[in-house]
Amino acid sequence: MRFILAAACLALGTVSAAVAAANDTRPFGVRDLVAFDRLADPRVSPDGSRIVFTVSSLDLDANKRRSDLWLVGTDGAGLHALTHDDASDSNGTWSPDGRAIYFLSTRGGSSQVWKLPLDGGEAQPVTALPLDIGSFRLSPDGSRFALSMEVFPGSTPAETKKRMADDAANTATGRTYDRLFFRHWDTWADGRRSHVFVVPVSGGDPVDVMKAMDADS
Repeated sequence: MRFILAAACLALGTVSAAVAAANDTRPFGVRDLVAFDRLADPRVSPDGSRIVFTVSSLDLDANKRRSDLWLVGTDGAGLHALTHDDASDSNGTWSPDGRAIYFLSTRGGSSQVWKLPLDGGEAQPVTALPLDIGSFRLSPDGSRFALSMEVFPGSTPAETKKRMADDAANTATGRTYDRLFFRHWDTWADGRRSHVFVVPVSGGDPVDVMKAMDADS
């Protein structure tokens, strides 16, 4: 509810600006629709005083969307951006003590978990896994991550990465499928599945809790 109120304040500010520019109106188009900034993943701090959330915006020149983390008080005060990197930062998650925020970022070349201390200092990488992390959750005691990665069932992330590299080096272009599904929009399915892994925040090998399951999570 507090996040909704904060978002409402932002919306009212936008409406006010729109009313002030009423003399410069024009029809609403598709470009306007895709150009809207989008808010997602609101997370309230442990003490209930602040909200971290993701704002994605359109970079028309680069033909892509990028996202940053923003912070606002639950009373709507103190709205400001936490990250300004050219890479995408998203999925902000509070540390149990509320002094830092873990988040997903592509600033290291792949999607990994980073940590940003709120009392000063730069964001630092926390994970360096072989594959992109699709999503993550921090355990209540702050000691472990549950995270998702796409792997071939029965294979480790390192084995999956090697197999993908071998497949990319193969000059053959033919494909054989004996079941659905085989294509997602403009991408051929290659047999990988989104599995849940558990890994210590301090580092270590990720444990696939789904192992040989031919299923997504």
